Amino acid sequence: MRRFAALLPMFVSCAAIAQTGEDPRPRIVVTSAATIPSPPDRAVVSFSVHGEGATSDEAVRAMVTRRDAIEKGLAGISAGPDIRAAQVAIAEVRGRDCNRNIYGNPQLSTGECAIVGYTADLQMEVRTTAVNEAGTMVSLAGRLGATNPRIERFFLAEDKEIRRRGIAEALAEAKLQAEAIARASGIRLGSILSVSNLSFNGPGPYDEIVTTARASAPPPPPPPPPVAVGLKPRAIETQVKVQVVYAIQP
Repeated sequence: MRRFAALLPMFVSCAAIAQTGEDPRPRIVVTSAATIPSPPDRAVVSFSVHGEGATSDEAVRAMVTRRDAIEKGLAGISAGPDIRAAQVAIAEVRGRDCNRNIYGNPQLSTGECAIVGYTADLQMEVRTTAVNEAGTMVSLAGRLGATNPRIERFFLAEDKEIRRRGIAEALAEAKLQAEAIARASGIRLGSILSVSNLSFNGPGPYDEIVTTARASAPPPPPPPPPVAVGLKPRAIETQVKVQVVYAIQP
């Protein structure tokens, strides 16, 4: 898919050019964009791991045990997944009748505000090349106790060659546009005066598929196969935009 735009030839008098300091030669300015669709080769899956206990150590231990089970399960789907921790938090748990207000006067952890337990939460992110299995990874993570597992995004690990292809296509189309303008205007197209890359190199569009789950504990071995999620992500569209300035032959 391509989108193209072109500007009509601009003829500027020498007197006007002298006032602005611009190049006095008349020119044709063409802006052309090429969009190259490519299948993504990376997927990011994220989830949280929750643990509870009467003490902070018990809560952290429960969280780590669940995390290890999830990582082991995901390794069976994607060989060598890049699993990273994003955030760890431990929170005190008090009775529901405790009206602690962090903006008010502090209160002792006694009576209704006595600490009755702890929670530990870990934010995880998995980067994998098993793009088509990302949905199944979400399914299995939910079974093994992950909280809010989801596919965050699909992306390309490298798009330099794709952008080079896009530049070549955009420049070829710019030349066709300039030649058409010259013929329609009854003028002769000259050489290229300048080329500008107007591309924005930010992140491309991505799919977002959300599956939430909260499992109590991993099932006893041997577990059944994970629920397969047939998934084919949409192509990543890499857009390249150029502006070409052509001289007009006298």
